Amino acid sequence: MTVSAPVRFGILGPALARSADGRIVPIGGPRLRALFALLLAHAGQAVPVERLIDGVYGDQPPDGAVNALRSQVARLRGLVGDAVSSDPAGYRYAGDPDDVDVHRFERLARAGRAALDSGESARAAAVLREALGLWRGPALADVGPASFAGPLTVRLEELRMAALADRIEADLRCGDAGQLVPELLELVAAHPLRERLHAQLVSALARAGRPAEALAAYADARRILADELGADPSPALTAAYLDVLRGQTADAPAGPPPKGAPRTLPATVADFTGRDADLTAIRRALGGQPAGGRLAVPIVAIAGRAGMGKTTLAVHAAHGLTDRFPDGQLFAGLHAGGPRPVDAGAILERFLRMLGVHGSDIPGAVDDRAALFRSLLADRRVLIVLDDVGSEQDVLPLLPGSTSCAVLVTSRRRLAGLAAATVLELGRFSPEQSLELLGRVVGGDRVGQEAAVARTLAEQCGYLPLALRIAGARLALRPHWTVRQMAVRLVDEERRLDELVHGGMAIGASISLNHDALSAPARRLFRLLAVLDAHVYSGWTAAALLGASLDSAQETLDELVDAQLVQPILPGHGLLTQYRFHDLVRGFARQRLAADESPGEAEAALVRMLDAVLALTRAATGPQMAGEVLSDQGRTLAWSPPPVLLEAVTADPTAWLEQERTGIVAAVHQASRAGLSERCHGLAEAVQPFLSLRAYRDDARSVLTVALETARRAGDRRGEAVMLFSLRMDVADVHDQDAALRDLTRAETLFRQLDDQPGVAVALRAQAFVAYRYGRTATAVRLFSSALEMARALGHDGEAAYILQILAAIQLLHGEAGTALVLLAEALDAARASNKPRVLAQVLYRTGQAHREAGDRESAAGVLRDALAVARATGDASGEAHILVEQVRAELWPEAPEAAASLLAAARERAVAARDALAEGHVLSASAELAGAGHDHAGAARLLGEAAAKFRSVGSLVYEARALVALGDAQQAGGDQEAAATTRAQAAVLIDRTEPAIAVRLRSGPDRR
Repeated sequence: MTVSAPVRFGILGPALARSADGRIVPIGGPRLRALFALLLAHAGQAVPVERLIDGVYGDQPPDGAVNALRSQVARLRGLVGDAVSSDPAGYRYAGDPDDVDVHRFERLARAGRAALDSGESARAAAVLREALGLWRGPALADVGPASFAGPLTVRLEELRMAALADRIEADLRCGDAGQLVPELLELVAAHPLRERLHAQLVSALARAGRPAEALAAYADARRILADELGADPSPALTAAYLDVLRGQTADAPAGPPPKGAPRTLPATVADFTGRDADLTAIRRALGGQPAGGRLAVPIVAIAGRAGMGKTTLAVHAAHGLTDRFPDGQLFAGLHAGGPRPVDAGAILERFLRMLGVHGSDIPGAVDDRAALFRSLLADRRVLIVLDDVGSEQDVLPLLPGSTSCAVLVTSRRRLAGLAAATVLELGRFSPEQSLELLGRVVGGDRVGQEAAVARTLAEQCGYLPLALRIAGARLALRPHWTVRQMAVRLVDEERRLDELVHGGMAIGASISLNHDALSAPARRLFRLLAVLDAHVYSGWTAAALLGASLDSAQETLDELVDAQLVQPILPGHGLLTQYRFHDLVRGFARQRLAADESPGEAEAALVRMLDAVLALTRAATGPQMAGEVLSDQGRTLAWSPPPVLLEAVTADPTAWLEQERTGIVAAVHQASRAGLSERCHGLAEAVQPFLSLRAYRDDARSVLTVALETARRAGDRRGEAVMLFSLRMDVADVHDQDAALRDLTRAETLFRQLDDQPGVAVALRAQAFVAYRYGRTATAVRLFSSALEMARALGHDGEAAYILQILAAIQLLHGEAGTALVLLAEALDAARASNKPRVLAQVLYRTGQAHREAGDRESAAGVLRDALAVARATGDASGEAHILVEQVRAELWPEAPEAAASLLAAARERAVAARDALAEGHVLSASAELAGAGHDHAGAARLLGEAAAKFRSVGSLVYEARALVALGDAQQAGGDQEAAATTRAQAAVLIDRTEPAIAVRLRSGPDRR
């Protein structure tokens, strides 16, 4: 891809300037070039005079340096015109940043990275080539020894290398491995300490069908790192090496998927062998164009014993069918053989999210989710791969309704009950297939030289794919071994291998072979990992299970990885790297747990792990999401995470919570089954704010419900009260007001019995909020006032500030802006004293709203800018969305409709990112006002309909009614009298449920709040 238009100015090479007609303008003199480069590097920003003098003259500025600089600026203007302008703080490059090569490069590099992250590999490669094409040589090549040049050159070179590595990654994903090998060999030679390039070389060699060379490249990289840095390979390089061992290195399908097409297939294997007849049968069943008379969705069900390669076959076949299913390939593991199988509802939620459905729009019932799933696939060609299915009933809710789609299923049993399915039963490899697989892993020449011994080795492996891969990987890693040496090692364990062959437990022998060679600590960790119900776990879990330091636990875990008993996934986050068992290895580990660990030790390990999850979850949610009143953190933990781990988690708490979500949810359920009520409801309480914020409604309801049931079984009154409060405030049916108030009253009673005043306060506040949500403001004020009095007495400033700003919101509903401002002045003092940024942002937002409604738009604008700064500093995307809407009304509307529309678009982006349906509703309502003012009544009606649905989804009766009133007006203005009458009737039903004073204001129509 070529550059769309030549840059006017550049520093990615010698200094470059072009005139308006495209002529090259020489920039003479090193000082003038230094001035030019410094201004270009900060395009769009004013560079202070002092900084420019330092950059141009260094530590020996001339007398009258300011005048000398002015002279240089004048000369530069004579060459480049008005691209350089004066500024109160100094001087600036005032042109379009995209006319400067360094800024265009950085923009394109970011766009390429984003395309790569979203799976658009071909587009990413093209964009990154354009970015790299802007480089004309070393950056700042002719600027000389200016003080700023060295650090800037280093930074730009790092950005160039990152973009280059991203471009190589994109080409790898597009299937260009063979062509990349020469380039990567040259780059690795030039940059021997850049591990990402080494990892890409290893992957490229393997994907090009050269696994032995890939392993040698890894060995070279490991030696260089040890010799030069005394360091071990990074997780990314290690992951590339492990992929070679597992054969998971085949090229991805060429070309990008269609926009919005989800592709979640695991990697296929480079050395896929045998199963030709099965592949043909799958392609025949699924690969043809949909027949006009076809009545049933095409299904292939692959059955076979563990270790037969069912998943490998399914994934490899699916990769070969991507052209037939261009609208996506969805993969899900049901883990029927594990302790916690995944149900259809959870898989449907994940599939719906991948297909673009917002979390708040996903139905609760499995049947409703299945119906929505079928509807979304009705006009698409999508392949669905379901791995490790237990029964036909597991599959039925996940079947599409359209014959343009297809389903590929693996199971350990024959699923004969799937109507019209093609059923394939896998057996062991033939001797010839086994030798072919060994040859691909080890090298055909090496196997051919010892063909007879290789046949013996294949027989010893029981002709089972996984066992053959393990033996082959050991040989590939040890080029000095002969095949006979490997066969002799297996003869030494002939008894176990014979049992596996004759007893049908071929994989168990391979696991035992590796397990028995472990150190004692590694064997103990191996069996303790079987304590966990989660299928995936992070590295720090090993330290908690062992009750050991992070470093020693990581060394022990690495031993398991080296023995291929544990597989790392999602590498690259150090302490937060995740791992998993193969299901068969997990079963072996559970056997060892039962045989070698006492029940008391297993329970103690579980308690340590649960306490670690609890402490880390609190650390992640505390700064942003957790409240101050109910958190009960006084109990001593059985294992406390060390500071370095806490720092790693809190560096990006939202990312950590996303990564660990399924594990935390599994931990809540495991604590419940173990009868550990305090830990169960502590974990549920800690993770619930995140689950609700990110619209993981099923998970939130699941953890809170199971924790409530556990607390009741254990007679844990405080746990019951906290869970009742959490359920009714965040994830219960928001339309069931009576049930919500009943449960919250029960929570209040329990808190009073326990003499838990903070609990009583939040229970009262929660009851008040339910009344407020339904327009019962008199009841809400009474309950809020009681809760406020208790919060003040307890010294809970954050809680008091929150209640005061809600009381102010009620005053605004009644049109009493002056009274609201009085309350907010007190709220502001309490919020600042609480040191809770999110509460402070809420109070500032409400204060800005009150100033605007009092007619003081200037004060409103100032306060809202402060609120936005606080929200952004704390990463509160939801708060940003609410504040931006209010800023539009205070500063831009109606004077600047275009700017208002732009700001509302930003607000909606933040609301969607935060999955805040209430904020989305306010953005849609404000956008409708803009549309209506521009006489786009149809657009306004559409937006208001969406807004009403958003408000309805969170149970906000007042705002839903207000949106419906405005919708009726928009429909009438657009000439649809019948629709307007229907909408107004719907609004009237809601309005009649509110108090008279609120009803009067609602009937008067929209008041832009």
